[in-house]
Amino acid sequence: MGEVYKARDARLDRLVAIKVLPRGKTADEDRKRRFVQEAKAASALNHPNIVTIYDVGSENGIDFLVMELVAGKSLDQLIPRTGMRFGEILRVAAQIADAVSKAHAAGIVHRDLKPANVMLTPEGQVKILDFGLAKLTQRTEGEGDVTQTIAARTDEGTVLGTTAYMSPEQAEARPVDARSDIFAFGSLLYEMTTGQRAFRGDTQMSTISAILRDDPKPASELRSDIPAQFVRVITRCLRKDPARRFQHMADLKVELEELREESESGKLSVTPGAAAFGRSSKMLLWIGAAFVLAIVAAAAVYLRSDKPVADAPLHAIPLTSFPGVEDQASFSPDGSQIVFQWNGEKEDNFDIYVKLIGQGAPLRLTTDPAYDSDPKWSPDGRLIAFERRISRTEMAVMTVPPLGGPERKLAQFSARTFFTEIPGLSWTPDSKAIIAGGADQPNQPTRLFLISLETGERKPLTSPPAQTVGDGAPALSPDGRTLAFWREKSLGVGDTFMLDLSRDFAPSGEPRTIAIAGISPIRRPVWMPNGREIVVESGQRQAARLYRAAAEGTSPAREMEGTGAGASELTVSGAARRAVFTTAVQNSVIYRAPADGKGPAERLITSTFRESFPQYSPDGKRIAFYSNRSGTVQVWTCAADGSSAQQLTNMNAPITASPRWSPDGKSISFDSNSGGNWQIYTISAEGGKPRQITNDAFTNVTANWSRDGRWIYYSSRRSGESQIWKVPVEGGAAVQVTRAGGSSSPFESPDGKWLYFTRDDGAGGVWKMPLEGGPETQVVQAVHRSNYVVVDHGIYFTPRRGANGESSVRYLDFATGAIRTLMPIEKTIDLGLAVSPDGRYVLWSQTDHQGSDLMLIENFR
Repeated sequence: MGEVYKARDARLDRLVAIKVLPRGKTADEDRKRRFVQEAKAASALNHPNIVTIYDVGSENGIDFLVMELVAGKSLDQLIPRTGMRFGEILRVAAQIADAVSKAHAAGIVHRDLKPANVMLTPEGQVKILDFGLAKLTQRTEGEGDVTQTIAARTDEGTVLGTTAYMSPEQAEARPVDARSDIFAFGSLLYEMTTGQRAFRGDTQMSTISAILRDDPKPASELRSDIPAQFVRVITRCLRKDPARRFQHMADLKVELEELREESESGKLSVTPGAAAFGRSSKMLLWIGAAFVLAIVAAAAVYLRSDKPVADAPLHAIPLTSFPGVEDQASFSPDGSQIVFQWNGEKEDNFDIYVKLIGQGAPLRLTTDPAYDSDPKWSPDGRLIAFERRISRTEMAVMTVPPLGGPERKLAQFSARTFFTEIPGLSWTPDSKAIIAGGADQPNQPTRLFLISLETGERKPLTSPPAQTVGDGAPALSPDGRTLAFWREKSLGVGDTFMLDLSRDFAPSGEPRTIAIAGISPIRRPVWMPNGREIVVESGQRQAARLYRAAAEGTSPAREMEGTGAGASELTVSGAARRAVFTTAVQNSVIYRAPADGKGPAERLITSTFRESFPQYSPDGKRIAFYSNRSGTVQVWTCAADGSSAQQLTNMNAPITASPRWSPDGKSISFDSNSGGNWQIYTISAEGGKPRQITNDAFTNVTANWSRDGRWIYYSSRRSGESQIWKVPVEGGAAVQVTRAGGSSSPFESPDGKWLYFTRDDGAGGVWKMPLEGGPETQVVQAVHRSNYVVVDHGIYFTPRRGANGESSVRYLDFATGAIRTLMPIEKTIDLGLAVSPDGRYVLWSQTDHQGSDLMLIENFR
């Protein structure tokens, strides 16, 4: 219907797609009507799996749409000739069903659902395109308040759509409703499963005839690895009679999600059809003979052929599907077992577990209430090393036998209080020493040490610069001659290094950085058993991907086959030709509730990703927050009711976060690790090019404005430890404000007398000091991160999470000193707390679902 161009929005400094109706077609009023209908239909929907329409207009006689630029490929380019992997089908199909269900609830029937109109981003997110044929229907009773954009205007007897995916009623130009999309969705499922179209013909008329009269060959006849339950779903979608199909896409979505859960848990089995087995011994004999002859023939062809036989594609299957978080796996020397960390059935404490590959319950090795992590199996199989977080500032390297037994503390280190990822471990090939990361003194960068298993003596291997977080994630090559590791410059930002070692594991020369073309940043290097390649991660955890490249970065990297988006923490067994990696998910939702605690909470801002750190604009009409729904963490804004979400920043960084409004509501400050270090930026609340406020070698985070808008406060380690500083908005020298420690979230009180801030040390909580300077005193103890808001008469805050992750919204009354619980939060509290300017509502973010599983790849190469 149009031509699509890639363009840059100069006002908001973002890439967009512009769809143009060519001049030769502008005289066609029906095309123009559909063009406008596409804009109105898609713009009426706010859903992460539906392409966003930004604008519609006409310039010099050219009609155009401005829409979200979607990176990736359409589904018709991605479906293999033999169909997609079953797990991938369910993952993609559930997203499509969720988006179409949203459209149907708004009274919109797509009417052209097909693989070419479904995009898949590199992160695996679905985007549905092209609502040019959408029909706007009258909603039914009980569907809620939706905006009706235009009335349906398809003349009876007019056939619209793509022939191969039409429903029978659509092909006959009869009235259509949401069930027509369900039929098209069934055709799409069939093609994703089999690699073939459900209805085919040599001409359009023969294809329509097949749709009206024929049933496609059952998918189970084309693929033997598809569960019968899923085949029934496809069949029900493709019923000729609309009354016999699924009646609502929402029900179909639930069915797909249940199948996905059963598949990932191993409860969904594939039962071979009866035709696959003979009933008599004679038939079995013939089958056996034919099988032997086939093997002999194949072997003969292989031996006489000069061409190698292609290896079967790699694919991952769930190895664990326990509740909570299972990650950081390591293989036993023979590859028959793994050791990993898990927070247990009750999701209340991280311990170390061992599990056989395959069925069976894991064996729990540790029971200490401390946080145990990063287990590594020794090459000789005798011990498992792991790390234990003893306190907020201390960590230890421990060992334990694989079948359980006495633990041994091998070494103890200081750890930075804000260091969220414990540095990591690696054994030497002879199993006589461990490489571990830690600091000799508090607030020093973590270094890598070689620790003798026999004596506990430790020798330093690296010396990171003083202003970095330090070195971690060590990985020693199979021959023990090269150490790969990650140096964290600031939170979440760093480089991968290689360090040559002598035969006694002493450093030989200086570390050298490894860069892989087209991938940045890279972290967590892992050696392949051949010693010539490494695998690295890139991207934030939910959207992270694994890449394989030459160890010295001399050739382009390629994405790890069989992994996909959300893959991290790879471990490989050369002995068993197996690989295991972690796949993670976190769904955080921003909730709203009455600030007096006298009403229910409601989901306000939600997607399938993480929505966090909400902040009201001064006039209460907009909300700023950060989200990773676009693949990286960026600042977004929306209306106060949660609608009209738009991405505000497009920083080239994994994380751009902590938005705060200026007092006049015209600008927003934020922090970002773009450029290799955390710095403070501001941006117009309407979008545009960000302005960098700090520009130094230090970690500068969690900014906020002074009440007069002239200063920006922030947390920095310029003095060697975390303190609150401030800098003029228009530029100038930074000024230190606190002296005894200030971790984050500075906040001027409404009366202009006090500066509030948080500490993340043993004292913790919210503190305050006179704005003109003076003693620093604690106001509230044990607050969760930066979750507090100061109002005229008190403080709203969320305390640190309890043992089960629960928290609450509480209020401290300045007049009485009493603390009152306004509402409990049973799920895990996330970052951010906000109160509307009129005092009516409070916002917070909570993680409704979080977890990770271990995925197994067999026959890994």
